[in-house]
Amino acid sequence: MPTLRHQQGVALISVLLVMAIATVIASEVASRVSFHIQRTDNQQTRAQAYQYALGGEALVRQVLHEDLENSEYDHLGEKWATLKPLYKFDQGQLKIQLVDLQSRLNINNLVTREGLLNEPAYIQFLKLFNTLALDPQLLDTLVDWLDKDSTPKTINSEDTGYLASETPYRAANRPLAHLSELALLQGWTQKDIDQLAPFVIALPTATRINVNTASATVLSTLAEKLTPLNSANLVASQQNGGFQSMDEFLAHDQLAGIAVNSAAADIHSDYFSAYVVSDFADKTVHLHSIFYRNPASGEIKLVSRDRSSHFLWPEEESGSRVTSQVRNL
Repeated sequence: MPTLRHQQGVALISVLLVMAIATVIASEVASRVSFHIQRTDNQQTRAQAYQYALGGEALVRQVLHEDLENSEYDHLGEKWATLKPLYKFDQGQLKIQLVDLQSRLNINNLVTREGLLNEPAYIQFLKLFNTLALDPQLLDTLVDWLDKDSTPKTINSEDTGYLASETPYRAANRPLAHLSELALLQGWTQKDIDQLAPFVIALPTATRINVNTASATVLSTLAEKLTPLNSANLVASQQNGGFQSMDEFLAHDQLAGIAVNSAAADIHSDYFSAYVVSDFADKTVHLHSIFYRNPASGEIKLVSRDRSSHFLWPEEESGSRVTSQVRNL
């Protein structure tokens, strides 16, 4: 039979073992509790940063609404284009910039509502492609991606070409939802996309170019004989309050004797893009939101909101006024 001393030793070892196990369990519980508390705190901080970013969006909505009520045309001297870039608050700050999306050519103008080629828009884009030294066949490939027919305008630009790829898929045969779709087109490279992106946009409805906000490159697409120098002089006029009417624009001496596609131009804009960065505590939230402003009712409708990528600010994008939407494809 075991002695009393031996029994006491076994009991002591058992107690120590139980205490060790209890200590390990307590330590693990404490560690998990601390982890969950920290994660909850991070989530709350990020959620608060997101709410501040939505506040930036709300400011943009208000500015656009007031602009429609107080202005008869849209130009670069207005409040929406000259917003204070930085708004500071307790533990953080908001960075905001608003961009007129009708300063660019709308890719979806290339086809009509019926899905047929829009010839005047095609001519505009052909001028843009030539100006940027892009292969015109890329434009035909783009049209095939957008139009409803299955007849290819160039080699492998309809279903037969895409279905033969390593990962088969079909041509969309519908308007672009986002510029990132350009990466799916046959023959298009990232270099081609980056070169084109600052001058184009994909919007859900047909749009005109705002002559008060468009770059010289975009303005030059309004006429075959419009040279870069002519366009640059037109852009210089934007800095003095812009053109108050299309008649004033068409009467500019740089357009004398030039047949301008005035049906593709306007002095008003309905689509705008807001870039918002919210810094709160140690968290940062990015929002890239596109708004449609109804010219009749003044209603500001959110078209899309992207918070997944860290975008470049418009003025940082190779001298253009807009940011590329096709980074990190």
